[in-house]
Amino acid sequence: MKFKKITAMLLSAALLASFTVTGCGNKVNTDAVAAKLDGKEIGMGVANFMAQYQAAQTDLYFLSYYGEDMWTSDSGDGTTMTDSVKNSVMENIRECYLMDAHAADYGVELTEEEKAAITEAAAKFLADNSPEALNKMGATQEIVEEMLRLNKIQAKMRAAIYEEIDTNVSDEECAQKTFSYVRFDKTSAADTTTDDAADDTTAADAEEEESQTDNKAKAEQFLADAKDDMEEAASAEEYTVLKCSYGAADLNEDENSTSMDVEVLKAADKLKNKELADTVVEADSGYYVIRMDSTDDKDAAKTKKESILTQRKNDKYSETVESYKKDSEWKINESEWKKVQFDELYKAKADETETSADDGTAATGTDDGTGTTSTDDGAGTQTGTDKSE
Repeated sequence: MKFKKITAMLLSAALLASFTVTGCGNKVNTDAVAAKLDGKEIGMGVANFMAQYQAAQTDLYFLSYYGEDMWTSDSGDGTTMTDSVKNSVMENIRECYLMDAHAADYGVELTEEEKAAITEAAAKFLADNSPEALNKMGATQEIVEEMLRLNKIQAKMRAAIYEEIDTNVSDEECAQKTFSYVRFDKTSAADTTTDDAADDTTAADAEEEESQTDNKAKAEQFLADAKDDMEEAASAEEYTVLKCSYGAADLNEDENSTSMDVEVLKAADKLKNKELADTVVEADSGYYVIRMDSTDDKDAAKTKKESILTQRKNDKYSETVESYKKDSEWKINESEWKKVQFDELYKAKADETETSADDGTAATGTDDGTGTTSTDDGAGTQTGTDKSE
């Protein structure tokens, strides 16, 4: 998994957790300025706390997978996990303060109950953590409250922006057809032959070519067996029958929203209800035996409509954020921000159980279609963590 996608996942991390830490403590000046938005100063206290919390979440979820050098390892695109987390956190901070600056445009504000819940949640976080951990993260009542306030404003703004979308989806737009299929892998000798050896026919090449022919033969044999009952034939031969739903737009390569090859979709589109294709369909990804299940799948159309509305919401939110960015001035204080480092590793305490509680500050993390997600930060407690060097 790419580091950037990991970071997006962690920015939707659900709840505040408890930590302990041993080490050198916080090297960041929490009174310094991390960034400015239209002249408004954003403190390093909030920025560092949000970054450190996301770093802890990353350790908890991915340390065992990537190993203890994950923060300094190259992710494959010239950046490290440290770079990815810090960049994503800073973009999230920018987005949160933009939403805060425009909250009045949508009549968004926190209720007294929400404010009280935030205050209680922040106090609980401070009580649940060791002084060393709080020092490392730069956590104070004011800073934790500010993060929770920003997250709640962001969530309420997102909901308000969603209300602006056009909810009218035509039957034609969401119409879906559904077919069943069994896929057979295929390999090509050309895929494993280097340019230098392109003209050489080795025993391995011949064996691989034979394997490709065998796979197609298997597909053709299954097609013959499936004429009476695809599911029964698949069960007898231990194959898996899968389903794919698609719309008219998906037949276009550039608009295909499914994971299926367009060649297979086009072949399916020629079939009538309950009709089994009379030949094996060949695509880049394999050989397919297909059967049209429904040329007017109402359930799939309902799901597609929901997907279309979700995409419109995400697009609307993304467009709004981008317009706010375009009309604002943003400046990161790089000299201070570079001081934020994740040089100690968090580990979960084995003797604590995970619990959660809705304090009224939680906001569902939602993918906006741009690779970023909103932060859901309620006040529940999760498994606490020890931190080792």
